[in-house]
Amino acid sequence: MIPRTCFVISSIALAAGALATGAPGWTGDKEFRPGTANEYAHQSADRVIVGAKQFNTEDLTAEAFGKKADLLRYGVLPVLVVIQNNRDKALDLRELEVNLVGVDGRHVNAVDPQDIPFLWKHGRKPPAVTLPVPLPKKGNPLNAPQIVTRAFAAKLVPPNDSVSGFFYFEAQSEPGDKLYLNGLRDARSGQDILYFEFALER
Repeated sequence: MIPRTCFVISSIALAAGALATGAPGWTGDKEFRPGTANEYAHQSADRVIVGAKQFNTEDLTAEAFGKKADLLRYGVLPVLVVIQNNRDKALDLRELEVNLVGVDGRHVNAVDPQDIPFLWKHGRKPPAVTLPVPLPKKGNPLNAPQIVTRAFAAKLVPPNDSVSGFFYFEAQSEPGDKLYLNGLRDARSGQDILYFEFALER
């Protein structure tokens, strides 16, 4: 995993809603349906399964985002995350933390999907003080709507249900990369669920 920058980004703050299989948010050039958590590299704890897959080839990114949104070319690595809740109580995801972890232990935070278009070489994110805020230029390949609509946005996992979506990292995929996920809580009691950390290669 080779981070391209070290800036601190805001946590993902999209509208609540589960982008589960068949959910309305999954739109684009063609229908994309994520698999179940245990179809990917995964880890189980407390009757919760977290699965993840790096979309680290051109064919994979085209399948999910269309051929025009060439994320890898611009150093953006999409990672699909699926959380399966096999408990009889809902899971609270409001404090969810997801990092990409390299073989040297470095953690890379996810980039807010709304910021992805500004990572294009001609669309750098403007300073916070700039008013009005300039929009990404036309023709920006990272301005594809699927990048936002297919981002992980769920804030709750109902009992015996699953949610899924993409996290985006300004990094390159490397052998030995791991996914670190923390902040799952029992929605009723607020009790923390054990954190997850596992290799992204099966």
